[in-house]
Amino acid sequence: MALHLPPVYLLNFRLPTSEVLKLEREIGEPLVRDISEAKIVIGKVTRKSRAQLEFKSRGVHTEEVVHETDDYKAQKRRRIDEGKTREVITVDSSTESEPELDLDPKANSPGHSIKVLKLDWYFDSVKAGALLPTEKYLVYEGRIVEKPKAAPPEPRKLLRTESILSRARASTPPRIQSSYRHNPRRSHSPNIRSKTQPRLLHETTSEHDIADNLPPLPSYLKSPYSCERPTPAHSPNEAFIAQLQKLKHARKLDRDDRGISALAYSKAIAAIAAYPYTLTSAREISRLPHCGQRYVELYQEWKETGHIKEVDEIESDARMKSLKEFYEIFDVAEKTARQFYARGWRDLDDVISHGWDKLSPNQQIGVKFYDDFQEKIPREEVEKIAAVILKYANRIREGFHMVVVGGYRRGKDMSGDVDVILSHPDDDATDHVVEEIVWNLAEDKWITHRLTVSTTNSERGQEPVSWKGSMPKSAGGFCTLDKALVVWQDADQARNPDPKKKHNPRRRVDIILSPWKTAGCAIVGWTGGTMFERDLRKYCRHERGVKFDSTGVRRLSDGAWLDLEAGGGDLLAKEKKVFEGLGLEWRDPTERCTG
Repeated sequence: MALHLPPVYLLNFRLPTSEVLKLEREIGEPLVRDISEAKIVIGKVTRKSRAQLEFKSRGVHTEEVVHETDDYKAQKRRRIDEGKTREVITVDSSTESEPELDLDPKANSPGHSIKVLKLDWYFDSVKAGALLPTEKYLVYEGRIVEKPKAAPPEPRKLLRTESILSRARASTPPRIQSSYRHNPRRSHSPNIRSKTQPRLLHETTSEHDIADNLPPLPSYLKSPYSCERPTPAHSPNEAFIAQLQKLKHARKLDRDDRGISALAYSKAIAAIAAYPYTLTSAREISRLPHCGQRYVELYQEWKETGHIKEVDEIESDARMKSLKEFYEIFDVAEKTARQFYARGWRDLDDVISHGWDKLSPNQQIGVKFYDDFQEKIPREEVEKIAAVILKYANRIREGFHMVVVGGYRRGKDMSGDVDVILSHPDDDATDHVVEEIVWNLAEDKWITHRLTVSTTNSERGQEPVSWKGSMPKSAGGFCTLDKALVVWQDADQARNPDPKKKHNPRRRVDIILSPWKTAGCAIVGWTGGTMFERDLRKYCRHERGVKFDSTGVRRLSDGAWLDLEAGGGDLLAKEKKVFEGLGLEWRDPTERCTG
């Protein structure tokens, strides 16, 4: 017997495509494509907050309908809306009615109520051959209301010259043809690579004596993998490392494949950063892994003159200055920075004036908040942001655990962004929850822009990435955990501006969700410096025959997932079990500062 269904909207949340198609065929004509036209919404939704999010994400705003029963008359809860007293809509168990008191006539424009029911209501009704009462299946009932009016934009003092970034915050300017003509790179920029021949190293008698009495090389520095070495945040050779960092960054931006690559510099820097003694001799460097003759010469030059000529050339090169400024725009990589320069652009003013409509939405946000994103974030502010995120996660489901990762966990006093990992002992709690956390934070003005929201991990059932030994190294991507990359502001400051504060800076925040069974891998994968993480993956592949990433560990031979965290207690214990399972000595996060 066919069911006489009212207009029904089917949520695809947590439903595989095959099941969605099957249900659509079964329901047939009563199925509607616009959620606002439905009387009933069915799906695998069990929380009221999730149901509300499903409406909001489709541009439909609702107000909850509260039912009264014979046993209990719901206490009408008062709330203040722009200074006017209003009451939550209440509906008798048998009939619907308008609110008894509503001093704002626009608040409840005519609209029907929609019930969100568990999918089991449909299946049980099919079995019974008739539509069943909805009470025990009801997740949420809401009445459609007008979209709340957006608050006027917050006035904000610009840090950069008003004539430059004000245009990025205004509407898109008209297209203007660039006044620059592109010239080949070598015609307008001096070759920043030194062409001097390798120099013979000159040692004084005292230097020769030092070279013969060098301290013993720590055993961990005999390993080619930085994940096997303790690398503190502050090295006794920081000044020399800073010079190498500038050379590495120039290689990365310039993509000049001749000579030493940016990766080669990264390997050498990681080795020198792990060396526990102050360098006293050029020959001392040659003992370190990945430090060949080139680094011996650079150290000798720096020791003798106090600077490195090639670094001086880089810092005075106009092209490199432009590339660096472009590269620091959010979502602009080195290749894109070179493309900007090739178009004749030389600074942010050119990007805004001549190419605003060529930028991606995220790049436009990167330009809009360029100065804010360059401003470092103190530890106290990182902790405040993390506490707010954890509070909102626990509002959805109690019991979330959080670790602040990235540079903060490695002990940095100031961070470029905020990275947090959330996990919960119940895997159901982390399934598709990142969207809900972001929506709620945005509703309360903590989040101003969503850069990226990904639910890849939930879409595959929160299982580790499948792997076959024959797959290329690039398969699987960088990180496929559920995550949201957002722009953050202090909502308290936005609501109640403090005249003592010049402005409310925007921050880049990454919210990562990990299933509990692989949370240790997620924390390891998001804590170490870039070279630590790169070497960790290489070590796992070549020394352990496994593939490691933030979603877990798999054998290369057959793709089988290895549960290294079984029996682990809290998140720190799970992280330590990952080190143990990979045959690595435990390294505190402050010892993973490879750069």
